[in-house]
Amino acid sequence: MRGRRLGQRYELTELLGSGGMGEVWRARDSELGREVAVKILLATRDDGADREESLARFRREARVAAALDSPHIVAVHDHGTDGGSPYLVMALVEGRTLEQILRESGRVPVADALRWMADVCRGLDAAHTADVVHRDIKPANIMVTGEGTAKIVDFGIARFTELRAGDTQLTQTGQLPFGSVQYLAPERFHQGRGDGRTDLYAVGCVLYELLVGRPPFVGDAAGVMYNHLHDEPLRPSRARAELTPDVDRLILDLMAKDPDDRPGDAKTALARMEAVAQALASTTAAETEPAPAPEPEADPAPASLPDVVRERGPEDAEPPATPRPVSQSVSKGTSAQSPWIPASPPPSAPRRTRRTLVLAAVAALLALGIPAGIGLSLSSGDGGDDGDQAQAPSAGKASPAPTSYTLGVAYHWGDDEDGQDPRITTQVVEAALKEAERRAKRKIPVNVVAVQDYGETPAQELLEQHPEMIALVGEIDDFADVETNWADDMAVVDTCDGGGAPEWEYALPAAEFEVGRQAARYLAGAYGVSRVVDASESHWDTDTDEDTFGHGLREAGLTALPLPSQKGTDDLTASRVTADLDTSRPDAVTVSDLRTAEEAVVPTVRKRGTLIAVHASYASACDIGDDFEMFAREDAQLPDGSLRFRTFNNERQKPECTEFPALCAAPADLRKLLAHRGAAELYDGTLAIAAGLDRVLGDGARPPADSVRPQLRAALDSVVTDGLLGHYSFKGHQAQSRPVWVDRLVDGSWKQLGTVQRLTGEAPKGTG
Repeated sequence: MRGRRLGQRYELTELLGSGGMGEVWRARDSELGREVAVKILLATRDDGADREESLARFRREARVAAALDSPHIVAVHDHGTDGGSPYLVMALVEGRTLEQILRESGRVPVADALRWMADVCRGLDAAHTADVVHRDIKPANIMVTGEGTAKIVDFGIARFTELRAGDTQLTQTGQLPFGSVQYLAPERFHQGRGDGRTDLYAVGCVLYELLVGRPPFVGDAAGVMYNHLHDEPLRPSRARAELTPDVDRLILDLMAKDPDDRPGDAKTALARMEAVAQALASTTAAETEPAPAPEPEADPAPASLPDVVRERGPEDAEPPATPRPVSQSVSKGTSAQSPWIPASPPPSAPRRTRRTLVLAAVAALLALGIPAGIGLSLSSGDGGDDGDQAQAPSAGKASPAPTSYTLGVAYHWGDDEDGQDPRITTQVVEAALKEAERRAKRKIPVNVVAVQDYGETPAQELLEQHPEMIALVGEIDDFADVETNWADDMAVVDTCDGGGAPEWEYALPAAEFEVGRQAARYLAGAYGVSRVVDASESHWDTDTDEDTFGHGLREAGLTALPLPSQKGTDDLTASRVTADLDTSRPDAVTVSDLRTAEEAVVPTVRKRGTLIAVHASYASACDIGDDFEMFAREDAQLPDGSLRFRTFNNERQKPECTEFPALCAAPADLRKLLAHRGAAELYDGTLAIAAGLDRVLGDGARPPADSVRPQLRAALDSVVTDGLLGHYSFKGHQAQSRPVWVDRLVDGSWKQLGTVQRLTGEAPKGTG
């Protein structure tokens, strides 16, 4: 895309951002010799008259936006289409969005919040006077310039995109109205168009978030919708003591359920805002007499994570504390991070995990040029009858009460001559235990030991080596290869893959089915996809468990089809794929991130220009160096614009501080550890185990380890805790409401767009 010229006039020079609706580029206007911002929207996928009508609608909305004249609205200079993609040419504003400011600061000074939202009201007053309603006021659509002036962006785009989506289709598929659900007025959930007071409701929501550090309502989309329709938000002054009743009244009036109860127009809201700001300024001026300096604490508490990641309880009605501010600078690009561990496997100790056997087998076949159309199972165990399995270790004679227990950290195998892997994993787990002690307000008697295995150590042998071990956390695939039933003896939390099973391990990442369901939500909402061919798993449509990625696509309402030519043959030729696609005519094709039997799919789909979405089914939070290289070779086949759905936090991407504030507010020493793949997941898995152990030990007693193991395992079923990557609870040994990230391929590199939850306004549903 860089260097591309739109309309023979605008040369794209730098990608400034991307999201669910398109991309924003810095560009050079060759005619006027100035820099501008160009927003390229997603290509229209309509045919014939529908496409022309859609583009005509875009032109109408663009002309309306260009007619708006206010210093608080980002000016629209021009518009056009390129390759079916509409684009807007806007004034280039040097600054940051409120979304970026919230990510970095958590919440903002009261005076700044009121001043910026007063500017927004000034911009809305100009727009509403011209009978233009924005319909998508949110932090991402408000820019703050270097001089401190707030400007609204994307007038016209929200209306055009919503009309593109079609209210009828949204109703039929059970999707929510277009827009960010955290800021939608109640009338929008009744499919009403709303008027200027709809924008004022969103202003109230944004002001609330600026002052408190989170939107007025959070949770899954259905719950937030119910809140908007029926509930009053927690008064901001209860979350921030410095706020006055006038601030509470202003926000609650802006967020009134009935539009008639809100300020009548933006000018009235502006007057209210200015009056509140003036009253606060007068109060502050009257309190300028300095107070005596407080006595220094004799024993300051160590640095810890903010309360936003503390364990929740039923009584927890107060909002989280403000995350510790981080640097205000905005980084362009991402520095290269080292993977979790360098991988050059020592030949004397072959790794035998199920996942790595798959990767190694595929790599060998591809290197030899042999078609890899083979059945590769990821089921527990490597074969053998149940009757041949070793017995789980018995409790045996009761041991004396221990002074401390042992938590095993299962780490992946690789070239570990420098001891990096066990050192890093141990530090991550110890940091999580320290945070757990802060939450519990007492010592958690656990020592940490890094455990490496090659699928050869039965449970009995492991417990003989570490008799006080009560749980395992991390990459447990190696231990899963041992045909021993651990179920009655050990709490095992897998932080790498999403295959939790009641008879074996607890899993943190989203399951295959949930990834498919969320992927469908994004594809339908952002790209208008309704029909998709899923080539990521062979024979998924006949799977009686119905728990695969393809089944998730169907559950979300897409017409999901298999690739017929995959069945019963290893000879998947381009001509057969072409014939299949000619018959099915999909809007998108999904493939796996490690393509074996479907190696002919990507080149064929690429020639057709159909959208490609990658399901990260093999990549995980426990990738090592060789894995990175293998996936990079696979990605090189994909065209720019391809999408990827993944379940692990990519440490090479800038964290989303609004959605995951704890990632940005973590102490400096923890942030260094988070630069390694899988550290955030390992940290969160440890928090869950620590919360369960704290519950088991309850009154401070320390039962023998062989008694604690089954109790801890059972306790995890009811643990509810917050971590770096969100909220955790388990159902059927599967963590609920886990994030799924969306990436887009830009100039050959994956760029993180965000989570499906943030991009669509819908929280991920639980699985089970």
